[in-house]
Amino acid sequence: MNILFVLYGDFNSNSAHPLALYAREAHLMGHSCAVAVPNNLETAQQYSKLVFRPMLYSDVLSDPESVFPDARSADVVFAWTPREVVRCFVTSYMVKCPTPLIIYLEDHELWISCRALGLEEASLAQHTDQSIAERLPNTFSHPFRYSGFIGLADAVAVIQDKLAIECPPWVHCATVMPGVDLEFFSPREANSILRKQYGIAENERVIVYTGGLNSFTKPAIETLCRAIGVINSQGYPCKLIRSGPVSLSSLSQLPSEVADAIVDLGVLPREELPDLLALADVLVQPGKVDPFEDLRLPGKLPEFLAMGRPVLMPDVNIAHLLEDGVNVILTRTGSAEEIATKCIALFANPQQADKIGQAGRLFAERNFDAKSQAKQMSHVYNIASENYNAAIAAKVWQSEYKNVSQLLALKLQLIADSKASKFNSATNEVLKEHAKYIELMQLRLDGLEVRVNERHKWITKYIWGTFVGFQLLRIKKVFKLLPFALSMYGGHRGLIMHLLGIYKDEGIKGIKRRVLDPGTKLT
Repeated sequence: MNILFVLYGDFNSNSAHPLALYAREAHLMGHSCAVAVPNNLETAQQYSKLVFRPMLYSDVLSDPESVFPDARSADVVFAWTPREVVRCFVTSYMVKCPTPLIIYLEDHELWISCRALGLEEASLAQHTDQSIAERLPNTFSHPFRYSGFIGLADAVAVIQDKLAIECPPWVHCATVMPGVDLEFFSPREANSILRKQYGIAENERVIVYTGGLNSFTKPAIETLCRAIGVINSQGYPCKLIRSGPVSLSSLSQLPSEVADAIVDLGVLPREELPDLLALADVLVQPGKVDPFEDLRLPGKLPEFLAMGRPVLMPDVNIAHLLEDGVNVILTRTGSAEEIATKCIALFANPQQADKIGQAGRLFAERNFDAKSQAKQMSHVYNIASENYNAAIAAKVWQSEYKNVSQLLALKLQLIADSKASKFNSATNEVLKEHAKYIELMQLRLDGLEVRVNERHKWITKYIWGTFVGFQLLRIKKVFKLLPFALSMYGGHRGLIMHLLGIYKDEGIKGIKRRVLDPGTKLT
């Protein structure tokens, strides 16, 4: 099977490492894999042994049959998240080569996009599809388009089961959690040379955090830094060792005693991460209970658990699969004080900490084994291929429609009318009605957008034609009267003194009324 993985970023993005692991396991199963990225192809060089072909979007689209060794196009397209840049690429690819489509969900896309736009979900209706598209970078999911794109898939895989809510009922959905190389990330003794290299004293405890800094993770990382200060203030010498893109110096000003307890290593080669994690007395995934944290699964969390060190994490995402105090330590508020208190309790009871770490490792072996997760993903490939209808796919992707909602309505209508439909007659009728509803809503939205655009043009014309034009008229009037005023008041100095006199007696309104208003003579 030829599998085309589609990433929304380059090979330095958060999704690149788990996808590379899936590609490796798919290769071991006999599949041929390629990974398409929008830019920065050179970032693939970080993988010493490539078992997939890295390619740019543009090169894949220019010649889809040249991607794989057998000179065939993909048998499955695996879109890693419904981000807009991925959706646009997949749509262009499908026009050329209709193919079974799998979409992988790993985040609360709507929440993230709304925060990136600076909007609340309730206020989205006040904005048009186009106005949002113009404001939102294409590395985010478009709030009005991504759900329709998910509906066009032949199967969906979610990083954790809570995200299944994003998958419509006519699309097969499976939970496939991140795979971890359990031999690579495995329990080991802390390297004493590394401790000295990072300036860790013999009596100092260590908390390790590996992860990038962005607008969404910044508050949690700031809280973790403050927790280090609280731990030290309570008589437990402790350092935070952090690795990841974007320097922590970009955080708001930290007290010097806190900054001195943080070692920021920047981006390390991936092969160095297990030894770094092994330095930890506690591995902390900071965060609080909110929609962002609850509908995701940080890629570092499976790696933390695999290392056999006690893990501290908020009571969100997969916390319901774990047991507080047995194989993990859960935080409820995520505050610096709570993190500090729970870390100190683990420092004070090393035997309990060790038991929790060992139990966390067993959980990782049961749930994050790369080979087991790859087999589940392979099952999703097969399901997508079975659900795929070549005739329907060709009519949908190669239709005259460009709007994702119209494409989805057409697909549902075709599924319901197909003699090969896997649904019963009652379900097919529901699909038809839903297709009609989508079409009706799209017509209404199109009409509203036309009205909004017309009103916008009218307002713009009014502003420029009335307000700006009026101001230009005033300026023109002043310049027209300037020679007369200069001669009347004895040059620039006399004119300025006259205007200052008006300003002193009547303020700026006097100057506007007596000088700038059209038709007014200088007095």
